[in-house]
Amino acid sequence: MPPELKTKSDLSIVLIFFTAMAVLGVAGGGFVVHDYARARASLAWPAAEGIVLSRLDGDGGALRYVYSHDGRSYESTRRRNFVGWFMTAPRLEPRPGEAVTVYVNPADPAYSVISPGGSGAAFVVFSLLAGGAVFFGVGGVVWALSRASARELAFAESAA
Repeated sequence: MPPELKTKSDLSIVLIFFTAMAVLGVAGGGFVVHDYARARASLAWPAAEGIVLSRLDGDGGALRYVYSHDGRSYESTRRRNFVGWFMTAPRLEPRPGEAVTVYVNPADPAYSVISPGGSGAAFVVFSLLAGGAVFFGVGGVVWALSRASARELAFAESAA
């Protein structure tokens, strides 16, 4: 394989890796910000009474429950938002047929949680991880491109 082709191939792999890291950082950061905003808002959502239908053992012991809001019935399996999983809350283990309090998103009644809120510490940690991925991803792209242009410049000078 000619050296220029190997160098271009290596550069492509490095650029793809760092670009993917930056894109995943942006997407992860957007997810965490959106989820934390929803978790904070869930503290003020209206409460509705729900009934546990069953336990879904294949999905980490998730609950399947039904509730009604504004005269319509909804079914869900969501206990809490993503950043809510990092809170130390009392473990709810209701059995099928028992009543649970469900907090319903008034803008989207199909979205509900049993445990409202979220962990601020988890939000900070995941935001820093996402920011770090963006920083290193963009930095890696800039570094790889500057190295490639320096190599091309050195090659052009040696050829002249």
